Amino acid sequence: MQGFIWLDRVKDNSEIAELIVKAKAENHGVFLPTHTIKKDGELVGYFSIGSPGYPVVFAWLGDVLTARDSFSLINNVENHLALAGSSGCCFPVPRSSPFHALMENMGFKQAGEYTFYVKKLQ
Repeated sequence: MQGFIWLDRVKDNSEIAELIVKAKAENHGVFLPTHTIKKDGELVGYFSIGSPGYPVVFAWLGDVLTARDSFSLINNVENHLALAGSSGCCFPVPRSSPFHALMENMGFKQAGEYTFYVKKLQ
């Protein structure tokens, strides 16, 4: 169905490899993906949905997704977390993201300024 977007659990390492290539092309990282985003059957983003409580959710929402698509997906993840027993969620959003200026209007509150470091352990 044209224009249809959906979330699905990551199925295998080939999906993760494809995510890394596609996200890198849009200058984005991939952090602990748990769910892929597909639009018209094409891999266009991901969410990393953590454990219940107040999980940190990482995401890449590809350029092909419209604002309506993105808002719908974020709402879908919020509902997913609420149904799993989470009492809230944390979305790290870089200043360069088009969502940075919109997050407070979506009900999120700033939690301070941080530099996000990543270290791969062998």
